[in-house]
Amino acid sequence: MNQGAQTTTLASSVLLLARAIDSYGYDSSELFAKVGLDHSKLKDPLARYSFQLVNELWTLASETIDDPCLGLKVATFWHPTTYNALGYSWLASDSLEDAFQRSARYTRMVNTSAKDIMQYQKTSDAYGVIVNSHLLKPQPVRAAVDSAIAMVLVMCRAAYGANLNPIRVSYRHKPPGSTACFREFFNAPVEFSQAHNALWLDPDVVTTSLATANPELVRISDRVVTDYLAHLDRKDLSMQVKSKLIESLPSGQVSEERIAAAINVSQRSLQRKLKQQGISFTQLLENTRQELGLLYVRDPQRSFNEIAYLLGFSEPGNFTRAFKRWYGSSPSQYRDSARS
Repeated sequence: MNQGAQTTTLASSVLLLARAIDSYGYDSSELFAKVGLDHSKLKDPLARYSFQLVNELWTLASETIDDPCLGLKVATFWHPTTYNALGYSWLASDSLEDAFQRSARYTRMVNTSAKDIMQYQKTSDAYGVIVNSHLLKPQPVRAAVDSAIAMVLVMCRAAYGANLNPIRVSYRHKPPGSTACFREFFNAPVEFSQAHNALWLDPDVVTTSLATANPELVRISDRVVTDYLAHLDRKDLSMQVKSKLIESLPSGQVSEERIAAAINVSQRSLQRKLKQQGISFTQLLENTRQELGLLYVRDPQRSFNEIAYLLGFSEPGNFTRAFKRWYGSSPSQYRDSARS
């Protein structure tokens, strides 16, 4: 079986394409049937499709509709539930930069082969959100790539504001028959035959605190995503460990031995398999505490004593020292800076 057939895509993300097909006056269920996809699975928020068949659906839809703006049309149907709990994490992130980093961590939820698809380039005059779609096998058709870049902007506008416009947009593929709809959609210069599929934003916009920020909602949504990924790929042991760490931290019972027992492997097997993934239990524990610690400190309703408890530290002072090591300032200094 080839990689495309083994790779799966979240069905709820394909719902956007189905709605776009229907909006053109075609019956999406007929197109689904032609490529061998079960249209009824769109109603299941946890269902997944073969990425190869989804790519065939995009090809058939592009040929049937014959509109160079199809990908942009698909993006307009985006809803937070499109990407399950990850959509709500996005909207509740502290900033667009925070949201982008979260997407990079969890993009495998949307496509199991998309681990390194998202890339970011930050310069003094632009922040580039790069989608390396050409790394996927099979390579997505042009309309799907158009949709991916457009979707990033739709999500940014949902979190930041409808008046957000990029500095410029670039696509690797050649220009379609008409580019007017691209300029109208992005309200920015759109270039084709470029080195990257990318959306370029004002760096100040990317780092601005979002009015929709909600650390508690992010924590809950990230937990849902982590649990989903842990169940999706049992071979990804590090994700299973992270899921159990999040669950166990408040109890303080986070020893390697206990976590190994919780996921039904021996401690020695856990050490060996994590080493094969290039990480250790200690690093996973540190990374998980670091991510959660930042979320909790951003929530002004939580006391630092409570945060220390939630992260499994025996003393508040231990948390303060750890946070300063992670972020270069004490929790109180960080919170005061965020407020100002």
